[in-house]
Amino acid sequence: MKLRKIVIGIIMFLLITLLFTVNKVEAADVPAGISEELSEQLQNMSNEDILEIYDQITEQYSNDEIADMILENKDQIAEEAGISESVINAGADFIRNTNQEAVRDILENDESMSQIRKTLQEGGTASEAVENAISNTTISQKTGLLVKILLANNIVKTILWVILILFIYCTITRCIIYKKAGKNWFAGIIPFYRQVTMYKVCGLSPFLMLLWLIPIFGWIVMFIIAIMKRILLAQNFGRGGLFGIGILILPPIFYSVLAFNPNIEYEGEEE
Repeated sequence: MKLRKIVIGIIMFLLITLLFTVNKVEAADVPAGISEELSEQLQNMSNEDILEIYDQITEQYSNDEIADMILENKDQIAEEAGISESVINAGADFIRNTNQEAVRDILENDESMSQIRKTLQEGGTASEAVENAISNTTISQKTGLLVKILLANNIVKTILWVILILFIYCTITRCIIYKKAGKNWFAGIIPFYRQVTMYKVCGLSPFLMLLWLIPIFGWIVMFIIAIMKRILLAQNFGRGGLFGIGILILPPIFYSVLAFNPNIEYEGEEE
């Protein structure tokens, strides 16, 4: 039981560092009362020792089980390690929704971990170790760590995959729409050319895009044109204004209708 508490405490301390580095917890949540036992454990550990402990616990328990253990021992961790309940809850939530391999990579390669152990070896407290690591972390290092943490989050990864799939699907439907309109289908996969082609399909001059170069006024006009484009696209395929609003709000669905409905044909002027 004691070993398990120490392991959980160490993992929680490392998570505090990660969460604190990206400003997910307040400085007040990392008090000076973090246990001497935990400080001594970290002080005498090498990077390999910490990774070994992490590997051992992740081999025995899933992320959900580790998070449940932390919450079950929440009162003891708060009392003995001096960690606030809000940080414990944040750490448990972080573990539950995070990829283990990604966390291992952070623990192995993040410079904050080395800075913490250096402070502890020089006789500093656990709180001082965290504060020194944060103060010595540059903006670029914080940004890199934040990106790693976000990519390690299973929910974020799922969202990114959904966005990627939707982007690919919309690109395919756009290619089909261009072909229906008598344009080059491959325009849908070429960034600038795809916008030029869409303007032509909608019956608008591509030179309107130059309005992006005019601050504020040009941007307002382009916002209005963006709405008009959807309505004109719908009308050029024999649909009404409401269909154009549908393209604006739910493009994957309404692009699909234009692309795959054989009864919908392009009625605009072809070059």
